[in-house]
Amino acid sequence: MSDLRDHALACLRADRIMAVLRQIPREHLVPLCDLLVERGVRSLEITHDYPGTVDDVAFLVDRFGDEASVGVGTTWTIEQAESAAAAGSTFCVLPGIDVATAERSAELGMLTLPGVQTPAEIQTAIRHGADVLKFFPADPPGPAWLAQVAPAYRQRPFMATGGVSTQNMQAFYDAGAIAVGMGDSLFGSYDDLATARTMIDAAVAVARRDD
Repeated sequence: MSDLRDHALACLRADRIMAVLRQIPREHLVPLCDLLVERGVRSLEITHDYPGTVDDVAFLVDRFGDEASVGVGTTWTIEQAESAAAAGSTFCVLPGIDVATAERSAELGMLTLPGVQTPAEIQTAIRHGADVLKFFPADPPGPAWLAQVAPAYRQRPFMATGGVSTQNMQAFYDAGAIAVGMGDSLFGSYDDLATARTMIDAAVAVARRDD
């Protein structure tokens, strides 16, 4: 593994939560990320669905250095993976399994997390650069599905994303996920940091329950 990939995987395994940060204005993104890292969520996914993604990744990489793992999500194309890597992204999350994009992400040294939900997709992802399998959407079909599938694919760890909350995240850990991806179910409204702190602390408490 590359140093970037190692760092991203270490943060994900240790904290067991990836924050999904979608289209958040910079003036709110920075204090929210400061809070997330302070409270114990170091994996910060900046989604690839607005013009400022790469600039925000570069800014956060410079801000946090090794204190966090900053990467991209909703990655559809090779070009997006390349621009993210150039900005310092440590990981690359795909909504599905686009073979060319996953392979390029892996070549660039980023931790690569393609979205999967069926055995065929899982096997394709493993063959084409996946380091972590993003079970997406996670609920539905829910933890029971993951519990049935994960034991057959011990070659790669799973992260559950989509429909995950503090109410069901423990069930996903129990089903075999090493981590969960959470957006506003983790922090609520990005412009209410007091509520965000309470929500983040609640999720981190669940993630650390087995420590």
